[in-house]
Amino acid sequence: MSAPEPMDIHDQVHAFADGELSVEEADAFREHLGTCETCQADLDDILQLQALGGQLAQVDAKAAVSGAVAPASRVEAAPVRAFRPAWSRRRNWVAAAALSGSLAAVFAVVVLRTRNTGSDETQLLALAPTRSLEARLSWAGASAHRPYGVLRSGDERPRELVPLQMLAKLEAEGDLQGLAVGHLLRGEREQAADYLQRASSSPDVDSDRAVVALTKGELESALILLDGVLEKHPQHAQALWNRALVLHELGLDALAAEAFDAVALLGEAGWAQEAKERAAVLRRQLDGRRGAWESAQQAGRVLALEGTPFPDEVARAVPGTARNWFNIAVWTAPSAEHVKALLPLARVLDAHYGGETMARYAERVATLDFQRRAPLADRFRDVLLGKFDGAKLAPLAKEFAGSPHQDILLGLLPLAGGLPAHLDVYEQAAKSLGDAWLTLNVERERALAEYARGDLAGAEARLLRAVSACESAKADYRCGQLEHLLAHIYKDEHRLVESREHALAGLQWARQSQEWKLQADLLLVLGDLARFRNAFALTRAYLGEQALRDRSCSARRHVHESLASLHVFALQPKAAREELQKAPSCDVPFFLNGGLVLADLTRLDPKPGDVEQVREGLKKLDAAGWLRPGEKVIATHIEGRAVIGSDREAGRALLRKAIDEGARLGSQDPVAAKARAYSYSSLILDAGSTGDWAGALTLFAEETGVAAPTRCALGVEVHDERTLVAARGPAGELLGHQDASRRSPDFDVAALVPPAMASALKPCEHVHVFARYPVHGQAGLLPPELAWSYDTGRKPTAPGVSAPRPLVVYDVDAPASLGLPRLRSWELSGGPSPRRVELTGAAATPSRLLAELVEATEVEIHAHGLVNLGVSDASLLVMAPEAGGRYALTAGEVRKQKLKGAPVVLLGACQAARTAPYLHAPWSLPVAFAEAGARAVIASPIDIPDAEAGPFFARVMERIRAGASAATALRDERLRELSARPDSWVKTVVVFE
Repeated sequence: MSAPEPMDIHDQVHAFADGELSVEEADAFREHLGTCETCQADLDDILQLQALGGQLAQVDAKAAVSGAVAPASRVEAAPVRAFRPAWSRRRNWVAAAALSGSLAAVFAVVVLRTRNTGSDETQLLALAPTRSLEARLSWAGASAHRPYGVLRSGDERPRELVPLQMLAKLEAEGDLQGLAVGHLLRGEREQAADYLQRASSSPDVDSDRAVVALTKGELESALILLDGVLEKHPQHAQALWNRALVLHELGLDALAAEAFDAVALLGEAGWAQEAKERAAVLRRQLDGRRGAWESAQQAGRVLALEGTPFPDEVARAVPGTARNWFNIAVWTAPSAEHVKALLPLARVLDAHYGGETMARYAERVATLDFQRRAPLADRFRDVLLGKFDGAKLAPLAKEFAGSPHQDILLGLLPLAGGLPAHLDVYEQAAKSLGDAWLTLNVERERALAEYARGDLAGAEARLLRAVSACESAKADYRCGQLEHLLAHIYKDEHRLVESREHALAGLQWARQSQEWKLQADLLLVLGDLARFRNAFALTRAYLGEQALRDRSCSARRHVHESLASLHVFALQPKAAREELQKAPSCDVPFFLNGGLVLADLTRLDPKPGDVEQVREGLKKLDAAGWLRPGEKVIATHIEGRAVIGSDREAGRALLRKAIDEGARLGSQDPVAAKARAYSYSSLILDAGSTGDWAGALTLFAEETGVAAPTRCALGVEVHDERTLVAARGPAGELLGHQDASRRSPDFDVAALVPPAMASALKPCEHVHVFARYPVHGQAGLLPPELAWSYDTGRKPTAPGVSAPRPLVVYDVDAPASLGLPRLRSWELSGGPSPRRVELTGAAATPSRLLAELVEATEVEIHAHGLVNLGVSDASLLVMAPEAGGRYALTAGEVRKQKLKGAPVVLLGACQAARTAPYLHAPWSLPVAFAEAGARAVIASPIDIPDAEAGPFFARVMERIRAGASAATALRDERLRELSARPDSWVKTVVVFE
């Protein structure tokens, strides 16, 4: 037998990796390895396969739960190399070889299964042993559990080394979800979002879409996606987990803990234990915060009534409550010694708030004559114990006023219920102490009195001043109270953006000072705000959290009534009734929201006694003195809404009464304005139910303040299950249709007007459309060959400008932080004009545009349009940033202007016609321009293409300059465009006239 030939050195790589070479051979191979790139690459692959094999058993065990990993027998045939380790091939390969035995501890293995290839091939990817995302991914290739762990430096977004060749492979196979996950793990979330958008929707894909939204801070979008998944698949593990994360990011930790509990119950390896630990941490933190607040309340009460010292650590934890109880303890103190005993607490509070206000106050009170003060302190103690005779309040307040002991009035008047009648005395007492904590509360109490009598504007102005002063005084708890009241007033005015801004600011103050009850109150406001703009996922989240935190009767009833109203909107009347039945009985049978729900149930799910229950409940609400002027009008509407189905004449009379009372209170009371709008809706639908199309159209016109139409008019109302369409044709003939067949709040706007009715309107030169949300502003209501416009109800005034003054906005320098592409430049239409104003570049700021709008006789705005509910509840226009960073031109700002030139306004921006979800009145940028004085506004509610928008709108404007009406000009130019491209976006452009 001949001796074996020496092995070629290139063939020794496997033996070297396995430790089978002699010492001499290994040394020679190491020397060769430093210069041979082929051997370096081969050794790299071998070492990683060894690492993968070392972890395979563990992966298979996890796969039993997740189904994410292929059998071990298939791994050996993996044709694609795993990615290279972080250490470079050009490094010392002796050190690399020495690492081979421990490499398995450096990488965990996730198997990425290719799809749609028709083969059994399986791709392997080595990932870090800890995951970089808190969220769970549903794609099978990355769904296995790894502990969560990131660097604490926070230098960059967490990412993992997913090889580009793996992404290329997934793209070639059409695995869009896998491709998105790969990009997401690499930290490339925009690419991930793009691929997931193209992927077919499924529970797993929607859950991964929510993960991308979560990483981008788009919490509401993530919550909507996850709620959609869980509605159909309540035990979808990834969606449950990710929803918990979203809730935690929203600060809704009680609800987040419940979501983690649901994950733990699924018993998945790794995930169940982590979920259990996360839920426990959240509950421990919540219990600590609630416990601190409850301890502060208990410690304050025994301090005031028994003189037991207030623990320093509790005062530092809940300083606002501690400060309130400090004052109460001073007012109940029977002797100077008791007051002096409060000095340690005063110094703790002064250390928190700065200065020596509390200590100086205690020292001053300790010098007073307690033979005179002690009996007065006893009276206040009786108030705390509920023993005080309210009839004695007026003479007692007179006795206190102006005396050295009038500070006691600051506790006695509010707690004894005598504050509204003695506000001047209260203010005098507060100012005598010179303590901003107390004077700020005077402003809050005065604002409450203004709010109670319906002076919302006065209350708003007062509170805005107080909030500014509060911030400089660092009066945390007071700031939270003021923000809460301001948010509540804005909510009543349906100024949702401002309300949310102040509610979130108040919540921040409440969390910072650990005011548990105030946090719960603000969650109620945020839940209502979400409900008002149809953000139902967010509504359920806020109200669900509030229900877990506040078990008071009124709070629980409020939550159940709000959830019941969601079910009514979703046309789920039985679920709405079940929700109402869960609500506890408090001092009154229901609040106004519950009354509205019950009034709708008399029609949607009638039960014997419903109408009587509505009437009795409203009587009790009124008798309790809880209703402000505008709320009394709402109560009248609710009764009419409930009665009209069984007693038409009585119902109509009540609804007419609500309209008249609402008009008497005027626009200064937005609650009354809502009642007026709701009453018109009920009367319009009642007219339609009897086929009174003329009556319905008259009501549409009456509501908007214009004459009843005699020809070429259309009225559309969509409310709950009912749809009404009434029209007058070109000869004044009446047409109409009404049904109650809707079973979902969704509808096709193009299908609302019956084809026969649309055909009858075709001879009209211009159709005026009356509509309110959710129809107002939507494109496609009538066929494109008709000239039509939404009637805003505002009569155009004669221009107050003597000569034409065109205003054109284009080439705007949008804020770089928004990442918006620059719009293309284009040739201006209309020829040269010495009076034309052009706003471009950095000069096109919101304030400059608002100023130039006043004198303009025609307006063209070519800019980006956005929907950002943190800035405006309708769409906004992106202008160049001001010095302070402000860039948005909002509908609210436009509405305040007076457009003297009565211009035609062309809004060449994406989503410029998008309408806010106001049930009582249409609200959008075009409506705001109309209210400001524009005679016509042209815009689209969708995204529009930059390259085509400028030329199209220029041609429309040329037709208007030639004498055509806005609706006719748009119709003619639209038909010209559609003749060449039937699916063009121009079908979505709408006129408001």
